[in-house]
Amino acid sequence: MPELPEVETLRRTLLPLVVNKTCTAIKFFRKDIRFTIPQATLRGQFANQRVSQIQRKGKYLLLKVPTGAMLWHLGMSGRVSMQTSITPREKHTHAIFQFGAEIFLHFIDPRRFGCILWVPQSGEHPLLDKMGPDPFSPGTNARAMKILSKNCQSPIKTFIMDARRIAGIGNIYACESLYRAGINPKRKAGRISLKKWDQLISCIRTTLENSISVGGTTLRDFFDPSGSKGYYAVKLCVYGKEGEPCQKCESKISRIVHSGRSTFYCKTCQK
Repeated sequence: MPELPEVETLRRTLLPLVVNKTCTAIKFFRKDIRFTIPQATLRGQFANQRVSQIQRKGKYLLLKVPTGAMLWHLGMSGRVSMQTSITPREKHTHAIFQFGAEIFLHFIDPRRFGCILWVPQSGEHPLLDKMGPDPFSPGTNARAMKILSKNCQSPIKTFIMDARRIAGIGNIYACESLYRAGINPKRKAGRISLKKWDQLISCIRTTLENSISVGGTTLRDFFDPSGSKGYYAVKLCVYGKEGEPCQKCESKISRIVHSGRSTFYCKTCQK
């Protein structure tokens, strides 16, 4: 699914298209996706309002207007495509948002795990209220994570993917970051030293920044509004590389399953 770098790439792509522009029309093609779409609220609160900024919280995007914000999540297969009209061109187009006279953003989601919701001016919303700090936030630091993980018996990979602790780290980037930091994904979070936490956070940020700089990971269902794919997949070190040689030691990359998700790592480099 689209992860934090893909969502951040989308945010940056949308900035010049939407910020300081007014939503002049909204068209919906179904009542719900993952959740019921608050159509009346969006027409009354978002339409005819100028977008002041687009904020990312974890994997959520918030298109802010004076009365609140429209919340987007891409789910498993969602994407946003910029088109030339308010007429849908694809079967799974669920909503279209027009900005000014020429910008038409089509929200497309074949699997319907994404969402289009409304966040009031207070910023409070059940999907956001318990989220941990962003990986790039000053609140995500070694000392804070060491305290938060004290006595935690969960594997470190499970810990960093928990949005209540750190927001927005998905499976691909958890695997890649742990590999960079030389940490076994099965190691208990409560046993990570302060020094290792500092190293891991640095590796998480580097991995995410590298991916953002080239547009996100190449995933079949992800496209930015211009129709371009991300290109970071060619630089992945362990994810999806079971049986291939480790780039550091040439041992074979291993795969295990954690909570129903594939975990890729090097048994030699990540003891």
